[in-house]
Amino acid sequence: MLKIFKKKRFWIILIIILAVVGFGIYKLASPKPAVEYTTETVKRGKLTQTVSATGQVESAHEITLNFKTPGKITYLGVKEGDNVKAGQDLARIDSGSIAALIKQYQANLASAQANLEKVKAGASVEDIKLTQEQLTKTQNDYNNLVRESKTQVDILKDKTIDSLNNAVFTSQTALNTVYRNLINTETTVSMIVMDIDLQNQVKSDYGILVNNLAALRDEITAAQKSYDQQLIAQASDDVKDFLSRLNSYLDSSFNLTDMIIVNTTYTQTKKDTIKSDISTQQTSNNTSLTAVQTARSNLINTADSYQSQILAAANAVSIAQASLDLKKAGPRSFELASAEAAVAQAQASLDKTRADAEDYVIRAPIDGKITQVNYSLGETTAVAEAAIAMLSNERYEIKVDIPESDIIKLIVGEKVTIDLDAFGSDHPFSGAVTFIDPAQTIIKDVTYYKTTVTFNQDSWSDQIKPGMTANITIIAAEKDNALYIPQRAVKVRETTLGEAPKKYVEVLVNGQAQERDVEIGLRGDEGLVEIIFGLNEGEQVVTYKKDNTK
Repeated sequence: MLKIFKKKRFWIILIIILAVVGFGIYKLASPKPAVEYTTETVKRGKLTQTVSATGQVESAHEITLNFKTPGKITYLGVKEGDNVKAGQDLARIDSGSIAALIKQYQANLASAQANLEKVKAGASVEDIKLTQEQLTKTQNDYNNLVRESKTQVDILKDKTIDSLNNAVFTSQTALNTVYRNLINTETTVSMIVMDIDLQNQVKSDYGILVNNLAALRDEITAAQKSYDQQLIAQASDDVKDFLSRLNSYLDSSFNLTDMIIVNTTYTQTKKDTIKSDISTQQTSNNTSLTAVQTARSNLINTADSYQSQILAAANAVSIAQASLDLKKAGPRSFELASAEAAVAQAQASLDKTRADAEDYVIRAPIDGKITQVNYSLGETTAVAEAAIAMLSNERYEIKVDIPESDIIKLIVGEKVTIDLDAFGSDHPFSGAVTFIDPAQTIIKDVTYYKTTVTFNQDSWSDQIKPGMTANITIIAAEKDNALYIPQRAVKVRETTLGEAPKKYVEVLVNGQAQERDVEIGLRGDEGLVEIIFGLNEGEQVVTYKKDNTK
């Protein structure tokens, strides 16, 4: 036993065992953080988007070529029987609209680039001086508008008060006319009417209206003294209500006059005179009502209009002041990032439009011979009928089913890498997309589109046989120097109905996750996605987090 303790190997093994046990105890005793984050680094490099499918080699057939949209043919470079090379322009349709868009996006890109240089340079002394002058002008415009508003609204207040006082005067005259002709017992002692109830009602309403008119005078006087717009408007509403009631009262009084029984004192002439007097008061009352309504409307509408203008002018002052402060402060990091993102967005729009312009051109996808030309120069094409048909020089093609999620990424003429199981990976073949069927095919409730890929000729072509299994890979899009992250790091915010969903990621900063809005671009292979705006190279985005508190 003592010999074992004296052996060096024994002590080495014992030290290793003690180290492992100690490390295990340390790990068990060490507290875990509340939340553990798994992150990926924001990287920059080449991003590729491919579409893969499997099919079988078939004998080649005629290739039909067409434009994606109808249009007038402006160039036709081939005729039946012509031999053509891959990539050769065969026909074009009018592309004036897309050409104009390309020019527009080129201008947008140039503008964004110029703005980026401007942001980098910061504001010049002249620019700051000009912005200061703009601020002074907006402040002067605001002050002038406030003064003008007060003057014009005060004029309309005076006009409204005048219309109210005039309405009180005409109302008093109307009530006096009714009192003198139909109510005053001294002047109407010989008046006999056919409707006693109506006569009593006219007498009763007269007293109520007289009291109402007295209260209106007090209200108008108070509004005139305060010169407050709301009190003047309220007085106008009350006067309009009173004039409406007075109008009904005058109607009743006119009807009562019609009920007067003609006698030696109340002759037909006197009766007609009373009716004429009351009718005159009805006309005056309606005129007063219209004048009050017009004056109030002009006051409120003008005041509201000036209030909106003043608010807009105040906002203009705030914007001008903020612009001046911003220019004096110089460029900030987020401004540079925003300007750089604008350049990237403008470039992406231009690239997409240039890609769309390819839809206006038919190019030979492979070497071959033209067998059919269905349109003449100047004719308008139709989507349903192929414009040109050709036979390839190659002997074989592959037909594959591409799902609808991938078909939008493909265009006729794109290069294809083909791996045949019979040859293994030792000899990949090349080819091109020569036809995309516009009609869908439903397979197990999934929508597919039949796509034809034709082989390019090489020294191994003679060894290809029909029925061989072929695996194709099409590079649908690629971008150099792209900023990218894993797609699983991108999340979508909850939105209300009709609101565009916004995407964001969580960035790990000093051990804490911070949300950051992002705009994504190209969706690449291996679950990668391009970031156009929102992140910088080298930042850490969260792809998974584990809550250790649960």
